[in-house]
Parts: sequence; structure tokens; C-alpha cells
Amino acid sequence: MITMIGIIVMVVGLICWIGQSLAVFALPTAVKLGLFEPEEEVDQSMYLFERLSQGTMDVLLTWMLPLSAFLMIIGNSHWPLFALVGGGVYLYFPGVFIITRLILKKRGKKVGRPSSVRIAYGFGSVWILSSITMIILAIMELQGRATG
Repeated sequence: MITMIGIIVMVVGLICWIGQSLAVFALPTAVKLGLFEPEEEVDQSMYLFERLSQGTMDVLLTWMLPLSAFLMIIGNSHWPLFALVGGGVYLYFPGVFIITRLILKKRGKKVGRPSSVRIAYGFGSVWILSSITMIILAIMELQGRATG
């Protein structure tokens, strides 16, 4: 069961990290693959913020959760540390993503095609679930080490 969870978290985490990397460094490819909205589909400020500011930070930070899953699968003792920090990152950025869209849409701003937004909300929910799962597993692992 742990191996299956690790594989799932690693795959969905790599989708995030690779997608963000493409959005920051190879935008035409990211748009073509549907990983990022075309510029004309979203509010200009949101576009710049998500692609360059938040996107760059996501590239720098979102590698930790998939790495923690890989380390968990291979039995490396450091995986809980990466899971706790990476899990925090994967709780934060999808939340910001979702809340930003809800607020901007309510104020009449373009936030992307409805189908793209629904897919993004779906992935955001999966990333949040992955982060919560890995945080719980990390806490259980560290508690087991402390008591055993």
C-alpha cells in the first residue's frame, strides 16, 4: 500500500513540477499541451503573476513532494522531512491557485476557459490530497521512530 501511495504521489507531483517548469521555461509547449492558458484567456496581471512569479517559486519548491515519495518507496530514512516540507508547499500553492481564481472571477476578471479551470481545480484537489496523505504518513513514521 505504501508503495502504491508513493508511486501515485510521485507521478502527480512530477506532473506539477514538469508542468510548472514548462510554463516558466517553455511557454509555447505548456500552452500546446494544455498545461497553461493562452495569454488572451486570462487577466494580464494573473497571467504574469502565475507564470513568472508564482511559477518560478513552484519550480523551485514543488520537487520536494515527489522526491519524498521516491525516497519513501526506496526506504530512505529522510523521506519524512521532505514529505513535511513538500506537503506544506503542496497545501499552499493549489489553495492560492483556487482562491485567486474564485476571487478574480467574482470580480469579473478572465481566469481561463471553464473547462481548463475545472481541470486545474481537479489537479489542485489531487495535490492537496497527496500532500495531506504524505504529511500524515510522515508524522506516523516519525512517531514510530520516537516510540520504537
